[in-house]
Amino acid sequence: ETTIVEVRLNDQYRQGINWSALVKAGGKGFKLVQSGATNFGNGVLGVITNPTAATITNQVALLESFGNVKVLSSPKLSVLNNQTAMMRVVDNLVYFTVKADTVTNQNAPAITTYTTTPNTVPVGFTMSVTPQISGSDVVLLNIKPSISRLIQYVPDPNPNLLNIKYLGVPEIQTREMESVMRVENNQIAVMGGLMQDRINNLADEVPGLSKIPVAGELFKQRNESTEKTELVIFLRPVVIKNASIEGDYSAFRETLPDQDFFKESAGGQPR
Repeated sequence: ETTIVEVRLNDQYRQGINWSALVKAGGKGFKLVQSGATNFGNGVLGVITNPTAATITNQVALLESFGNVKVLSSPKLSVLNNQTAMMRVVDNLVYFTVKADTVTNQNAPAITTYTTTPNTVPVGFTMSVTPQISGSDVVLLNIKPSISRLIQYVPDPNPNLLNIKYLGVPEIQTREMESVMRVENNQIAVMGGLMQDRINNLADEVPGLSKIPVAGELFKQRNESTEKTELVIFLRPVVIKNASIEGDYSAFRETLPDQDFFKESAGGQPR
């Protein structure tokens, strides 16, 4: 059970969320206990003991003191022991590679043909989690989160492509970390430290006058703003003892297909 939160940091917290201040606020419902040899500030912060149903909601509310908070995703996954689960919150960025073929003929001018091939690259947040359960319901979590963003498009150096409208190949920035945590059943692991800078370019211009060569720059105004965001990940492992609808999955009975799900409907069309 995971909640992924993005915090758009206020100017006074450009260095990141002040986790030490939140740890001291244990009386307000936010209490972290370090897990193993992990130190605060190194990405993996620790675990929250004895969480209630509203624990994550309360913690997200506390994070609002550092900036604007946005919940990106709250997935729930079932995974076998010692198997890897993958979570993705990404946009598939589409770009095209262009191949130019030139055919020359002694009696005719050269003819150039272009062949485009679509490609995609995922940009956003991904995380892999591999649990290992001990006999005492202590879960060893191997966690590897990654965040990526588009930096710019790099033009192809092929001179034959200079005369066509071609964005180029996207340059992607990726930040990731990997850690192992020891968490008891139903406790909440907390991770932070994945920070990202975003540059926003805004331009205002006077229609017509801004197009005048040289002097047109006097009628343009450009504003550049930078914002810093930090991802916070809450991860709660729940050990399933009885993997059946009558057992630990009883709470999901209404969301799972029943025995008639794949049968044809009354109109003769499959559901």
